[in-house]
Amino acid sequence: MSEELLAELAAIIGAACMLLGVVLVFLMVTLFFRKTEEVERRVATPGKQLDEARSIWGNGPIGRWMRVVYVYAFVVFRHIPGIGPRIKSRMGDEKEPLPLSLKLWVVVPFTACVVLTFLFFFSGWYLGAFD
Repeated sequence: MSEELLAELAAIIGAACMLLGVVLVFLMVTLFFRKTEEVERRVATPGKQLDEARSIWGNGPIGRWMRVVYVYAFVVFRHIPGIGPRIKSRMGDEKEPLPLSLKLWVVVPFTACVVLTFLFFFSGWYLGAFD
């Protein structure tokens, strides 16, 4: 592959990742937010971080995004050996096991958004945007 072809491919990948990432963030704070609220409702114990985040950030677009981040952190980071139990005890409690399908509604879109963001910045780095 020639250098010009790789540069064009990186530019296309960067633009596509930016577009898909923005659409995904929009979907997470609108359509997918019902599932995030359900997870939050099930695990947000009064007086813990998830409950406080709901009252502090509210229900606007930025507040919804922050609540998605908090719920994602609870679902994913509580399984890290060593610090996971501390994170779980500080953020909330899972009284009843959450169904996997409900967890995936939070984990998959957010993880995809993080991967798209990484690819966007990596393609920019490849094209020399940070020189």
